[in-house]
Amino acid sequence: MRRVNVAIAGLGRVGSQFLEALLGVSADSVKIIAVAEPKENLESVKIAKERGIAYYRDARDMLRSLEDAIDVLFELTGDAVLRTELHEILSQSGNRKTVIVPEPVAFLIWSLIVQGKCEYPR
Repeated sequence: MRRVNVAIAGLGRVGSQFLEALLGVSADSVKIIAVAEPKENLESVKIAKERGIAYYRDARDMLRSLEDAIDVLFELTGDAVLRTELHEILSQSGNRKTVIVPEPVAFLIWSLIVQGKCEYPR
């Protein structure tokens, strides 16, 4: 079975709920390998660390450090400048494997994961 290595940038309202939902998915098919969030005191950061997920304060550092170990990077910061910089890092490093998923696509995936059991965080 193929496993998808996931990283999440931004563990605010949306990112923390996304982390929780993805932690409920079979580890055989989806593995969260890293998260990035500048506010280290958030409960979602604590949960990620407790689960052995690599933590970074900066998504750019996370992407540079893990290079193409990330299959899917959920960019949930709401920061358009950061999103552009992440794409530039991929381009400069020649990484054609990692896919950066913007929030509208994350919303679609959220809908599939929770199957209407809870509302998308806003």
